[in-house]
Amino acid sequence: MRRRLLALAILVALTACPYTITIAGAPPTEIRLGKAPPVAPQTDPAPVRAVERFFAARQRASLDRTQLPAARRWLTSAVKADASTLAGDPGHTLVAFDFTDGSIEKLGGGRFRVDVYLLFADRQGKVVESRDEILVFIPQAGGYACAALVTAGTMRWDSAEVEKSADRLHCAPALDQADASLREWATRQTRLSAYSIEDVFPAGMGRIMIPCLKFTAAEGKRGYDVVDSPIIMRRGSRGYQIEPVAN
Repeated sequence: MRRRLLALAILVALTACPYTITIAGAPPTEIRLGKAPPVAPQTDPAPVRAVERFFAARQRASLDRTQLPAARRWLTSAVKADASTLAGDPGHTLVAFDFTDGSIEKLGGGRFRVDVYLLFADRQGKVVESRDEILVFIPQAGGYACAALVTAGTMRWDSAEVEKSADRLHCAPALDQADASLREWATRQTRLSAYSIEDVFPAGMGRIMIPCLKFTAAEGKRGYDVVDSPIIMRRGSRGYQIEPVAN
């Protein structure tokens, strides 16, 4: 029985980890039991750069509408996209865009498909729209061009329901003050920024909780950071005051 247990323990140890056999005058030879994990394929950086540059051009156009022709130069004649599609509605800014390497799907012939998420805000920094787009790029001299652009889904970030909650709780001044505080936060940021007020809730005697999201992104780069940053308001003799948040 002891011999069987010893043999079983040796077999388990050999299966769990590699070992080496050394022959005199030869380098060690590693023997692995089982299948080695597959090597992850490397992502071609050219399509990633093309998508990022196209959306960087659209982002610049949303900040300065005179830059729309530069964004349109990325489109083939088959794509009919108006200014709102490329840069957002008038007064809106493309704050952030995001896609993953894994969302880039090769279609053959150098073409590829990609899904991209977009986030728009108004000039005060409040998020007003998010959008999902499906795009197809084709190779052309010196790089790629966008040959298809489809909006797969759009969501309007309307604050009407939040305002209704504030009216129901008789705390509209607290909501206004929270909104002003977030606008001030957005103006202080060195990166592109936006915010969203999610709702209004009672939080005990004379207190209101306002859940908020804060977004920041580097101009011309994919991706963004988002922080869940609730605001707590306390009602006092001078109206509502923002309570400091403990770190």
